[in-house]
Amino acid sequence: MARDINKAPYNETTLTKLEIFEQYLNAWLPVFIQSQYTPRAMICDFCAGSGQDSIGVYGSPLRILNAIERFREQILAKDIKIKILLNDADPDKAIELQVAVKERFDPNSWNGKVSVACDKEDFKVLFDRQYGRLQQQPNLIFIDQYVIKQVTPDIFQRLIALEKTDFLFFMSSSFMKRFAERPEFKAHFPDLDPAVIKGAEHEDVHRVMLDYYKKQIPPGNAIRLYPFTLKKNPNIYGLVFGSKHPLGVEKFLDLAWNQNRLNGEANFDIDDDVEKAKPSLFDMLEDNVRQKTKHEVFESHLEAFILELGEVKNEDVYLFTLNQGHPKSHAGECIKRLRAEGVVSCDGRIGFSYNSCIKNGHPPHKIIKAISHG
Repeated sequence: MARDINKAPYNETTLTKLEIFEQYLNAWLPVFIQSQYTPRAMICDFCAGSGQDSIGVYGSPLRILNAIERFREQILAKDIKIKILLNDADPDKAIELQVAVKERFDPNSWNGKVSVACDKEDFKVLFDRQYGRLQQQPNLIFIDQYVIKQVTPDIFQRLIALEKTDFLFFMSSSFMKRFAERPEFKAHFPDLDPAVIKGAEHEDVHRVMLDYYKKQIPPGNAIRLYPFTLKKNPNIYGLVFGSKHPLGVEKFLDLAWNQNRLNGEANFDIDDDVEKAKPSLFDMLEDNVRQKTKHEVFESHLEAFILELGEVKNEDVYLFTLNQGHPKSHAGECIKRLRAEGVVSCDGRIGFSYNSCIKNGHPPHKIIKAISHG
């Protein structure tokens, strides 16, 4: 039986997971609210639990209500509707959740613009019932570890087929490694070799799962997937974020790197970047090259990208940066350095964000040119 995290204080890993979800929600909501093209949206928490832990710290459903309240004025001023769907298949948790929501949400105060539904359905049943609606508007979907085993290849394909949907998976890498060779695991992930899971380092299981999901993406599908790995003592957990929209990716990468400015991918030093960055006596030897940190590898890749093409737009650099899993600030820092070193020439006020590169069609692009020294 899985431990009920709502019957004890949330641990540090759970709190980090919740913070990432809440921060992304706070970044996602104003984008939708301010848009003139999308009159409604849906926020789904398919494994909401009872709403809070044993000492009253808010879980994901109550954090959703907090976020909605934070934008009350803007929501009421716009012609929009937001539906919040909270679900837990456990009847006891579902009852506790309903009580917690009723205490904190007054539907009459929202003039019909925000509604909350609390369900106690099996994930697949509820997902199937809501799928038609999910196809019709922007959505933010949160899927916790207790239902991740139900996200079969078929469900994943339907999820990434949604055109305006961002999602967060939360899974237990420790669980994956422990049960990889069980028949139930093979039934849920038929295309995943259990030996790959069993042979991976504990902290790399999440990356193996991310690669598995990436291989399920059909040609032409614009979904981008990004990881964030969480470690609590010997246990490893992982978030997988998915979005088709560059702005959604930008916002997730910004908050992920704010969580950990070392690698933006974990709440610990997953690739030993601290050690890589340390100067060493052996670095002085002619044939010895210090391993690069994740940030340094990105900068070398971006420089090579520009030099190979000779001339690129700021939009090209922006999209390259997102595809590499780095925040827009890293693009600006790298271009600034390359310009100072005489490697490239460009406008010193160049921007590398969705607003400066893509928003409202194609704004006037800024050009970055490689400087030939031959």
